[in-house]
Amino acid sequence: SSGINAEYGVGGGYSESIAEMCEELQAGHLPLFILTPNGRVDNGVNRDCHLFNPAANSTEELNMFRFLGILMGIAIRTGSPLALDIAPPMWKLLVGLPLTLEDLTEVDKDYV
Repeated sequence: SSGINAEYGVGGGYSESIAEMCEELQAGHLPLFILTPNGRVDNGVNRDCHLFNPAANSTEELNMFRFLGILMGIAIRTGSPLALDIAPPMWKLLVGLPLTLEDLTEVDKDYV
């Protein structure tokens, strides 16, 4: 194999560890993510996606978010996508794009 993945030795145990971390992040054991309102009421789109939890603002939780950011940076540098089901509007926030009413409908159909 060639390219950045081979250079960094990405694969095998590394990939499994990252996949397990992503599962744990979304399983509800950690406070960083919450299911979209559409997912909670099984209505609309993005029912299987998560939002960043706005209540996760303690020092410990903010450190967890920093670790998540580091994990995302590693994923970008190594070309190994993370198996995170983050709602599209959250990705827009991460890259600094403004949100629209349509974005809100994507995660909370009943709100709009």
